[in-house]
Amino acid sequence: MKNFEKKINGLIIGSLFPLSLGLLSITIWVLFDKSESRPFIYLVSGLLIGGLIDLKFLKSWINRRFNLPIWIIAMIYLVYNVFVYGFFMGLPVFNAFLGLLAGYYFGNRICFNKVESEKHSKLINQVSIFSGMIMTLVCISSGFLAIYDNGAAGMIKNVLGLSFEVTSSMLWIIVLIGGLALILTNILLTRIIMIKTIKNYAR
Repeated sequence: MKNFEKKINGLIIGSLFPLSLGLLSITIWVLFDKSESRPFIYLVSGLLIGGLIDLKFLKSWINRRFNLPIWIIAMIYLVYNVFVYGFFMGLPVFNAFLGLLAGYYFGNRICFNKVESEKHSKLINQVSIFSGMIMTLVCISSGFLAIYDNGAAGMIKNVLGLSFEVTSSMLWIIVLIGGLALILTNILLTRIIMIKTIKNYAR
């Protein structure tokens, strides 16, 4: 189980720089070059630089994964939310499941650092609230795009196979209820996985 946890965290940390620099290099291409013959070169360059950073530092980061500053972990979580949000083109459903990773990591971090059991409840609440806040920002952004996108109502109608037009008020209700449901799901997933991870570690 320990090796599995180490591989998962290593994959998450190790993918960060290649993905980030790959995305950054493509952004640079879009803003300053736009030559159709060179996007692949930009992408590969970003990935290679990220890979070299991993080659130099990844082993140390993995060994210190449960002692890295909290702000670094928070930034990693935020960056992955941006990745998932962009990959699914603003659909926030899959961002809710990042709570699984947050709960799994912090559950293991608590156990690894032998945090007193009296502090577990407070830490579980703090991590759950943080993941919920990030999910709230994601839902606000997605909701804003849906409400001000003229094609959103038609897309919802087609996806759900509705026989009637989706009005503006209906769209608002969908955004609000759907957003609240996703935020609650994210918080619950974070809490449940943290608690389960701590309990499994104690066995």
